[in-house]
Amino acid sequence: MIVLRKAGKNRHRWNSLDNSGFTLIEVLIAVLVLVAAIVPLMTAFIHGTRWTAESRDLITAVNLAQGKLEELKNRPYVNLEAGEPTDPNQPPRSFTGYPRYAYGVAVSLIAVPEGANAKNVKTVTVAVYDTATGREVVSLTMDKGDWKGDWK
Repeated sequence: MIVLRKAGKNRHRWNSLDNSGFTLIEVLIAVLVLVAAIVPLMTAFIHGTRWTAESRDLITAVNLAQGKLEELKNRPYVNLEAGEPTDPNQPPRSFTGYPRYAYGVAVSLIAVPEGANAKNVKTVTVAVYDTATGREVVSLTMDKGDWKGDWK
């Protein structure tokens, strides 16, 4: 049986206004807009990850140097350099549990003006090095004195 249809609403034609879907140009423009928004965000994530790792390494080095200074602070004045790598010609010594970091200690005597309460004052510097690159990561300094008991 043959059914006759009238050309009109139910008939689909390429130039009809009721076509659903997107053209290739519209899809390409949408993709371009998404890429333009996503690329800077991905760059920020990559840089943020790198900065976080660098900060973690720096904080570890600072904590190790501070711990070594605290250890030296608790020693008697006369035994300050005992057992520490104070010779700059010797290689730095590794931290226990942290093979990536090594340290060196520099101790120098400071001239104290006459009449001061301190007999002697030493400046102690702990430098922490990255063993992979050999570069100095951080350096912390403190003063330790051979103090007399007469506080005026």
